[in-house]
Amino acid sequence: MRRLSVFAALLVLLSLVVLQRQTATSGLDKPATRIVVPSLAADVSAQAQTRGYRMGWFLQPPEPTVASILKTMPEAAKHSDAVLIQREVPWARILAGTPMETILVEDYDGLMAYLRGTGFHVSFLVDPLDGLDRTRESNETRAAGRTLNDPALRALHEQWVELLVARYQPDFFGCASEINSLAARGDPVLFANIRDMCNRLAPLVRSLSPVTKFFVSFQVDEAWGRVTILPSAVDHFALSRTFDIDVLGLSSYPSFFFNNPSEIPADYFTKLKEASGKPVLIAEGGWSSAPPGKTESPATLTVQAEFYERFFSVLDAADPVLVIMLLFADLNLNAWLAVAPPASEPERALPFALMGLVTSDLKPKPALAVWDARFKLPFAGQ
Repeated sequence: MRRLSVFAALLVLLSLVVLQRQTATSGLDKPATRIVVPSLAADVSAQAQTRGYRMGWFLQPPEPTVASILKTMPEAAKHSDAVLIQREVPWARILAGTPMETILVEDYDGLMAYLRGTGFHVSFLVDPLDGLDRTRESNETRAAGRTLNDPALRALHEQWVELLVARYQPDFFGCASEINSLAARGDPVLFANIRDMCNRLAPLVRSLSPVTKFFVSFQVDEAWGRVTILPSAVDHFALSRTFDIDVLGLSSYPSFFFNNPSEIPADYFTKLKEASGKPVLIAEGGWSSAPPGKTESPATLTVQAEFYERFFSVLDAADPVLVIMLLFADLNLNAWLAVAPPASEPERALPFALMGLVTSDLKPKPALAVWDARFKLPFAGQ
């Protein structure tokens, strides 16, 4: 949707950072290794003595520098045990003739060794849509003048997914992000083709990697009708039953739709879980410490912490299998704007830039203590 989607919006804004580093301790001991680093609580009740889900973020560094990456990622690892890599298919390179296996070696092998060597459990989401506008296809697809309505391009997309899954055996694999927004306001033919592609890929993913749970994500705020400027007659809850998934991903940014975290309904996540008949995971989300149109203040920092208290209370009712939020650290947006291409509409990232639980120089905000109270509970999931 045009409101911005978390990670994909940042992909449009922010160039991927390429880190070339020979790091023996992380297993990156080959000079040719190239790491592509994607952009990127607690109201603990007396009964909550463990957590049944891993927790983490899109690991987006505050600045597009090697120093920022190396400083941020080990610090984030103290507060998380999971990461989700959400990216488009690298169409520019594939359509230019670069073998898919070469792209995996150059862009993913080193990154996966680093992340897993640091202790993260890694999941993927290969996104066919534009994060700034879920009614249209991904940026590289459009730039190439192609469409997933073309069976030949869908076949390449599926081949990329199969190679990615077979090679890395991720914990969770997502085939589409906020796909209900496309169904509600986009091309019905494109939606049907992507839905069918996901449903074809589901059994293949399970066969290639039995440990991997397959999912698509739904935009929760739109499903609840909170996006009043973009009305739709689609029954988002019934739509959740049309995908062959193991888990339903949930994407939610309540700070855009509620004045206070206490307004978030207790069944905000459970309603989609019950409608789909599947377990759920949080695929992206957050609450800015500088609400749209306002500046950061002690009061807004307190409200962000209050959001995480409410978030975990609402979350407990849904019993998720994974929790991934947007940013660990705030973005130093000026540093990113210096390298962002003019066409990236960087101003659209402003509402997300201060969703981190630490500042861009890694100083903790009040919300981090709430998150850590939950993270420090022993993990009791699978």
